[in-house]
Amino acid sequence: MLGRVGYYHTSNIFSSRTNAVNDGLIFTGLTLAVKPFKIAPKTYLNGSIDGNIIRYNDQSEFDYNQVRFNLGIYQQLTNKMYGEIGWNNQQLFYSRNGDRFNFAAGDKFLNENSFRLSVGRRDLLAPKLNLDSFYEIRLSLTNPPEKRNRVINYVWLSLNYSLQKSLRVGIDYQFNLSNFLERNREDQYHRISSKLRYRMSELNSISLQSGFTLGGSTDRNIDFDGWFFSVNYSWDLGQF
Repeated sequence: MLGRVGYYHTSNIFSSRTNAVNDGLIFTGLTLAVKPFKIAPKTYLNGSIDGNIIRYNDQSEFDYNQVRFNLGIYQQLTNKMYGEIGWNNQQLFYSRNGDRFNFAAGDKFLNENSFRLSVGRRDLLAPKLNLDSFYEIRLSLTNPPEKRNRVINYVWLSLNYSLQKSLRVGIDYQFNLSNFLERNREDQYHRISSKLRYRMSELNSISLQSGFTLGGSTDRNIDFDGWFFSVNYSWDLGQF
């Protein structure tokens, strides 16, 4: 059982081209994760259930709750590389009535099933410096909302340096390319950030991240340009 609380702030929280809204989100949540179960040499089955409460600073009408289910098969390919296939379900529910947009507390506004194939690698560049690289292709099927089924290509690079045993700094780069299946839309998203992670003990840690996002869409209402920062605290609540 893992707990977390965090804050995320961005200059364009709804990714709007014409009306960028500067706002922040407060996250609190729990994760119940199953210890990886060995099903073959170097092959493991893992799963988790997440529950999160998400609240806006200013746009409180859109406060929501999140439930996620995750199941994956992990394969160690080499000493440096691994692969995984998996399934994820995400459901989002409004937490309060929306008078302007005519929705009620408890209404589900997203039900997403994702099927993924991923590969990752860690390279030691120096005694305290490592590079993590990750690629994933994901099929996302949603209902609601309608006509948001898409294929997502995701690339993540992370350069990390250990200042001391409990303190790490790094630079991350993330790229998403989303191709919608039922309409002519393509989204491109870049995210570059610096980060700091401090492990306070074996049971808890705090992390800070700040950077900017770039990108756009063939949908003229969408624009991903902006800046962001986040702070997160997580702790291990124990094993059962």
